[in-house]
Formats: sequence, structure tokens, C-alpha cells
Amino acid sequence: MSSEPQRASRLATSPEYVDKLRAAVRVCLPGQDPIDGIFSLSRSTPLRPGPETILDLLNGPLRTIPFILDEAMDVLLITRVNIDWAMAGLGVEPPLISPPVIGLTREESVHVTFNDGRQIDGLIQLEPPNGIHRASDFLNGPQDFFPLRTRIGVLFVNKARVRDTHVRMLPARN
Repeated sequence: MSSEPQRASRLATSPEYVDKLRAAVRVCLPGQDPIDGIFSLSRSTPLRPGPETILDLLNGPLRTIPFILDEAMDVLLITRVNIDWAMAGLGVEPPLISPPVIGLTREESVHVTFNDGRQIDGLIQLEPPNGIHRASDFLNGPQDFFPLRTRIGVLFVNKARVRDTHVRMLPARN
């Protein structure tokens, strides 16, 4: 049986099917290897014109995020607070990844250690609104996830899953 009839069958039996945009993502959960799948994003958001982004979804009010695992449409319901990090998959269009950066003023080099001991180096991009000029101000902001530019791409890191962040005293990139 092909996956298209299975999908149509599932959609027909779903009590409330909502047309959403699909974005390939890689998600890392505590103590596990990253897994690939799909997040479903709303076609619009009250935050700004345009579709919901992966970062909007991660910083939104949902406690549990549906994560489509494969062509058979198997779904893993991931508890948002337990996501270490997520990143967009190859080919995902920028408007679905994160809101545009409005006024990048500088970047700070950091070394992030997660609660399970895994580590990664990257750059935090600081924006001028609200007088955020230091990594500590940025990390104390209200959003649960923040973008971290790394050698493997931009990760959306869950602040609650970070044990510590070492700010490297390299010359800041302006």
C-alpha cells in the first residue's frame, strides 16, 4: 500500500484536520542521538505577517509538539521542555525557520554545555531592541529557545536544558 492512500485515509478519519506547512527538522532529546522528522507550522501567526516559524513553535505555548517521524505519518509527541535543541533540515525556506533579524549589532562566541554533558561552540547574535548588549541579558530574556550559530548550522537551544554557557572573551564581531 503506498503512503499516499495511507495519508488520505488518516486525514479522512482525523476529527479536525488543519492545513499546515511542513518543515523538516532535526531534534535532539536528552541522552539520545538527534532524530529527523517534520514539524507542522501554521500558515499564519499573530506575531507578524507570514507563517509560523520553527522558532515560533518552539517558543510558543504548546507543551507537547507533534513530530512526524516518517512517510507513514507516525507521530512522536515531544514534550517541549525536554528538547535540548532543534534545527531546520536541508531545503527548509528561511521564512519557516526563524523571524528575520532586524538589527544585529554584534555576536558573542560561547561554549554551551547541556545538562547531559554534551557541548557545542557557537555564536549568539545580539540585537539592539531592549538594550540587550550582553550574552547574560540575552539568555535571561523571556523566550525558552534561542538561536545559536554553530559549525553545523543554526541550532535552536532550549535554555532550560543548558547547564552553563561560557562566554569567550574573543573580540566581539560587530
